[in-house]
Amino acid sequence: MHNDIKTPIILPVSKVEQPIGEFYVGTIDSRTLTKISYTEIRAFIEGTQDKIAGIQRERSQKRIEEIKKYVNLDYATFPTSIIIAVAPECTRLVNYDPGMTQAKAQELFDIEEEEIDENAHVFNLLLNSFGDKDKDTNSENDDQDEEETTYIPVEKIAFIIDGQHRLAGLEGLDDDKKFEVNISVFVGASEADKAEIFARVNQAQTKVNQSLVVDLASYYEERGPVKFAHEVVLAMNSDDEGPLHDKVKRLGKADPGKGRVQTLAQATVVKPIVDYITADPEAERNKRYKGIFGSRRKPDAWQKFIFQPFYDKDEDDGLFLCLTNYFGAVKARWPDVWDDAPAGTVLNRTTGYVALMKFLRPVYLHYCHEPGQILTRADCDKVFSEIKIEAEDINREEYLPGSSGIGKLYREMMGYLDWKP
Repeated sequence: MHNDIKTPIILPVSKVEQPIGEFYVGTIDSRTLTKISYTEIRAFIEGTQDKIAGIQRERSQKRIEEIKKYVNLDYATFPTSIIIAVAPECTRLVNYDPGMTQAKAQELFDIEEEEIDENAHVFNLLLNSFGDKDKDTNSENDDQDEEETTYIPVEKIAFIIDGQHRLAGLEGLDDDKKFEVNISVFVGASEADKAEIFARVNQAQTKVNQSLVVDLASYYEERGPVKFAHEVVLAMNSDDEGPLHDKVKRLGKADPGKGRVQTLAQATVVKPIVDYITADPEAERNKRYKGIFGSRRKPDAWQKFIFQPFYDKDEDDGLFLCLTNYFGAVKARWPDVWDDAPAGTVLNRTTGYVALMKFLRPVYLHYCHEPGQILTRADCDKVFSEIKIEAEDINREEYLPGSSGIGKLYREMMGYLDWKP
């Protein structure tokens, strides 16, 4: 594929000195970085364990597809650096010149070195391909000096140490959008240095608590699906007379001494509600971010996304009533294990809650025949009076934690109503 990048590439950078050595930080257009970079997945060479090369983990196509959608949102951001390594032959560090032309950059590239102002804080880092392709591939002299035969094309200037998924996702950037990324550039990094940097950057990362992510939605100015659902959950958690009163572990942590009361992580409660609003919460949030509140839906879309009509009209009170009536009936059916969670019971823990939320949709559609209709407490009481599962049987031995236990409890509840799962 033809690479239309004009070289040398001129990057204003600052120098950073750390124990591992010095590197440079700057910004570059994501499309340019995509065209000059490559990565190497750590894997067996020729299928044998005797030889292993590369440093990167295998690429996750699912993650890349998620990033491709994310980068086109109006609030997308990647504030952390993509880390690259560049061969010394492909670089020149020169004094900063804001008006430097490519012709001048090429001239500087052709000389051995330029005297650098050691007191400066900003420099120009020049990136270029190296060597002669024809000379490298056609040479028949095996004893020829390696420097004379090495060829580094434009697309192999930058080796990606960290950030391969972000950069791959940025390949999905819409043509009319611009997205710059900040980069950390290591010049002449050894294989050992590359491995050290990659390992430390990723080893130090701790997976973010999803309840924290949900709670941070409170700060969003636009009211997307996560914030909408989150605010309803907070209202239910604060409702002294409601079935979810003090059931939610904000930030995923129970208050001291409340481990048998606060049994549901914030993210666990919010996610199924969001799933009943939309399959793409980020896209919906992005519409609100752009000031778009009216959305065209297919006439029967609400039958899959039963809470979408409440979201579209900002009727959080309607959603609050539906959930309060539904879980009020659950509490009335199994009071002994709902308000308090005896050891081993799962009704008001993740397994029970997720199964109940899955069961909510067929219950809603059985009694509600118009979008945005309120599910009544009386109808919910009818449903749960038909379910003959005893409280003490809703335990982790009968319903194993995870998808198998969730599915089993859901199917059994459907069976008591003679509904097809």
